[in-house]
Amino acid sequence: MSADKHHKRKPNIKRIVIAVLLLLAVIAGGLIISFFLFRAHGKKELQAVNSREIKIHEIIPEEDIEDDGTINYKGGKYIFNPDVMTFLFMGIDHRGELVDADEVTDFQKGGQADALILMVVNHKTKKVNLINVNRNAMAEMEVYSKDGELLDTEVKQICLAHGYGTGHEDSCERQVEAVSQLFNFLQINGYYSLELNGVAELNDFMGGVEVEVLENIPKGSKELKNSQGKTITLKGDDARIYVQYRDVKSFNSVESRMARQKQYISAMFAKILDKTKEDATFPVKLLDVLSDYTVTDLDSSKISYLATTCINYEFDTENIYTLSGETVENEEGYEEFYVDEDSLKDLIFELFYEKIE
Repeated sequence: MSADKHHKRKPNIKRIVIAVLLLLAVIAGGLIISFFLFRAHGKKELQAVNSREIKIHEIIPEEDIEDDGTINYKGGKYIFNPDVMTFLFMGIDHRGELVDADEVTDFQKGGQADALILMVVNHKTKKVNLINVNRNAMAEMEVYSKDGELLDTEVKQICLAHGYGTGHEDSCERQVEAVSQLFNFLQINGYYSLELNGVAELNDFMGGVEVEVLENIPKGSKELKNSQGKTITLKGDDARIYVQYRDVKSFNSVESRMARQKQYISAMFAKILDKTKEDATFPVKLLDVLSDYTVTDLDSSKISYLATTCINYEFDTENIYTLSGETVENEEGYEEFYVDEDSLKDLIFELFYEKIE
């Protein structure tokens, strides 16, 4: 028997470390590739929604539309910009619990759209614009019975369109159609509705939102009761109260609420973009957190594409528009907002058309 001792080989630590690092790199690379494939799928799905041109002939004289589609408007020549995508965000005031669509028995209680924000993403100019639509804007919509039967087409406050349905996809699609018609059949690429009861959840998940309080809110919150002019961080249900409250006894109180909504949405949107810059998967996490309060046709891949695209685009509070018009009180005591058609045309040409000369 040999007297030589058999020595076990010592593990090569350097090789093990390199192997582990290579394995992690492969896994990370696979995840990155998977994410970009996922994002690319969302882009493809959104682009599959044909960019339908606005029915401009209904608001522009025929003699101002040339054979090639060029439009003469206020001394300039314009063409439709197909590189624009639009998305409708809705804040829904749904009184009572939202039940499953197949359990709905009254198809006039889908909930009113207290907030309507149209997001315009211009891939050519790399800008994101928001349009805050007055809930009382008068628009054409389909009217349904409590049993869900189509009764007629009427001009009513635009917020009511969502109420005709189950509060789910059908309500959202009817709201989308009403907003589309208001903008002369503008193509809307997707929608996202959030029950206003979910605003607190959104707000706190984002770590609160800082605002300079625009007016005292007399009901529902001790913090907001005497805080006008103060800068505070909205927490919990105070966020919902801040964007939802209006004095129904005060004429045109919708305007002051829209100012608060514009302020809050601007701050929230900026925070979401900042979080997405830090973590590209953040929008998907947010979507999951709010899933109990939302109805949307934007899946995770579409949200990922949209959010990771917008973080590289220009956005500021000056890019938030409101529609010009006049509010009147009808015979029943309800407010009606009539959009100024000339101002609406100006906005359509500014955001959805390209000036070529």
